[in-house]
Amino acid sequence: MDSSNRIITDSTPATSTRVQVDADLGQVVMLRAVAETVALIAGFTMDEVADIRVALDEAATCLILDAIPESEIHCEVIADGFRIRVEVDAVCATTGPMDTTGFGWHVLNSITDHLTADHRAYSREQGGYPVTITFTQVRRVR
Repeated sequence: MDSSNRIITDSTPATSTRVQVDADLGQVVMLRAVAETVALIAGFTMDEVADIRVALDEAATCLILDAIPESEIHCEVIADGFRIRVEVDAVCATTGPMDTTGFGWHVLNSITDHLTADHRAYSREQGGYPVTITFTQVRRVR
């Protein structure tokens, strides 16, 4: 971190919001709206909120495009005055809906502070591969 940035520490209590939507590209706007609202309430800047929206859009779109038919996307957003953590999961038709060597992953990695993708084994009960993409954005002041 360069000297022009400083990390905010705040005693703001954490807020956790969960939303479940159909695995349909038309629902991405709902996920973005939830994350944006939580980030704004937590005091993130408009630039930070824009990065969070882009990251969520990329993660959710990858999962939706590979989601099994008639399934749902789950999204949890946890924020306090210091950071926001977004977890998006779906049951996918393949083990890796997001190419972690591709451009989309590179964009996600460059605009977030921490990024992971958890690909689990095929679930007979769920009829596909549970996949979770999680990213964290730390709030900064310039």
